[in-house]
Amino acid sequence: MTGENNKVDYIKNTKPSLGKACIAIIALVMLTQGYAQGAEKLTKNNAEHYILAKQEKGDKTPGKEDRKVIVFYFHGNIRCYTCKRIEQLTVKAVTEAFSDEIKKGLVELQVLNVEDPQYRHFINDYQLYTRSVVVSDFRQGKQKRWKNLQKVWELVHSEEAFEKYIKQEVQEYLKGP
Repeated sequence: MTGENNKVDYIKNTKPSLGKACIAIIALVMLTQGYAQGAEKLTKNNAEHYILAKQEKGDKTPGKEDRKVIVFYFHGNIRCYTCKRIEQLTVKAVTEAFSDEIKKGLVELQVLNVEDPQYRHFINDYQLYTRSVVVSDFRQGKQKRWKNLQKVWELVHSEEAFEKYIKQEVQEYLKGP
């Protein structure tokens, strides 16, 4: 009987600890999700600012220069590992290789959810059929040319090749036609 009582006492004493651990894990998960959603919302707000400013200024791209190369990453509501990886590698390649150009306003990076009503027009504008990276050349507020970088799907498993491809394409657009 003593062994039986010890088991009951052990279970009674460990239940509060398990409950606290579960609560801590749930809180951590909720906090992590809230942070991720906040980071995406920040990116989306930057994109909204860009589009609203463009519309308010008569289709002029905001910035210090008359010329800007914009790298878009378009995603949807459902995002698989590969889609997230394409975004991660695109952001890394652009921000690392073109930090000076970003500071000068020559290069801009936008991450947009094309399932949001205000961004759905990009599906037709850029003939999107999947998650995509698009490089676009704006001059004096008007888009002159653009390219859907379709090789990102082939190169996503080779970080070095992926980043080289993104850098090369953005560099070509910076040089001009």
